Amino acid sequence: MTNNADRLTVSEARLRDMCQRLLVALGVADEDAAVCLDVFLQAELMGEESHGLRLFLHVLGRLRAGGDRADTRVDIVTDRGAMAVLEANRSLGQVVAAQAMRMAMDKAADFGIGFVGVRNSNSYTSAKYYPLLAVERGMIGITYTNTSRKLMPPEGGRTPILGNNPMALAAPAGRHPPFVLDMACTRAAVERIVQAKEQGERIPEGWALDREGHPTTDPAEALASSALLPFGGYKAFGLAVGHEILTSVLFGGALFAGESSGFLPYEGTMNTSYSFMAIDVAAFMPLEVFRDRMDQVIDRIKSSELRPDASPIRVPGERAFAEMSRRRDDGVPVKKLTLDRLTEWCIKLGVDG
Repeated sequence: MTNNADRLTVSEARLRDMCQRLLVALGVADEDAAVCLDVFLQAELMGEESHGLRLFLHVLGRLRAGGDRADTRVDIVTDRGAMAVLEANRSLGQVVAAQAMRMAMDKAADFGIGFVGVRNSNSYTSAKYYPLLAVERGMIGITYTNTSRKLMPPEGGRTPILGNNPMALAAPAGRHPPFVLDMACTRAAVERIVQAKEQGERIPEGWALDREGHPTTDPAEALASSALLPFGGYKAFGLAVGHEILTSVLFGGALFAGESSGFLPYEGTMNTSYSFMAIDVAAFMPLEVFRDRMDQVIDRIKSSELRPDASPIRVPGERAFAEMSRRRDDGVPVKKLTLDRLTEWCIKLGVDG
């Protein structure tokens, strides 16, 4: 472990061991704990710290309070051909989501495409994790989710109506890393605003409104109003509604996640719904041909002449995979505050940190 101002660099193995022990101490089965933790560590390794260990701490709180079930219980509501709907019963979102994505992949192997929906679950956090499972099997993966916190007003409104409703899509390539797009429908994820507040920073104009409906650069005001702006005005708001249709509406989940308000209160329900699609590339063409065509697409994108003073062109996912490689070699820089809170949990649960 090395020190660096407000961060400590910790090996992936040490983080994995400590956090696995914490989940097990809270009643999560070893296999489920490994899946849940893998989602958060992938986010940390890829530099997506907003969805990494700082949110893992919320999951620990919810497990202890009973908002998230420690024992996974998933019921099959419908299972017909290439599609299925699952009832999550408040089980750990990461575990249920990974199970649903794998079910979609199995169906895609049989039918060329698989589509699986989940209702009444908890946040699955980093969306990109699940489509990347499909990439490992030579498939294209897609996921949509609604969110348990109302964050986005419609065009002209100031009252948040629905969540930022992220989506992610990943596809395998050959010479290049997989293409992976992971985005919310707001200009920024709420966790980035929380981070700005914690670090005493302003947020860019256009990210959020204050409680009176005026644009603000104060993260505290943005969080007080919970009114985050869509990245493309009415177009992105409409896209978020589309994601709501492809999740809660279609699967019989709580519309707009019901009365839930995010991770807090820890004993509360999150009522999250999500969907997973897997497309078996081999049903359309040989996988190696597809990989080569993806490389051609990426090469073509990178061939664009740069604007003055622009950084080298990157495609979605490229930066994250480069960061993952660095952090696996050099260790994960984790905020001291986050490590302190993990240590507190170790002491509280009698776990060797």
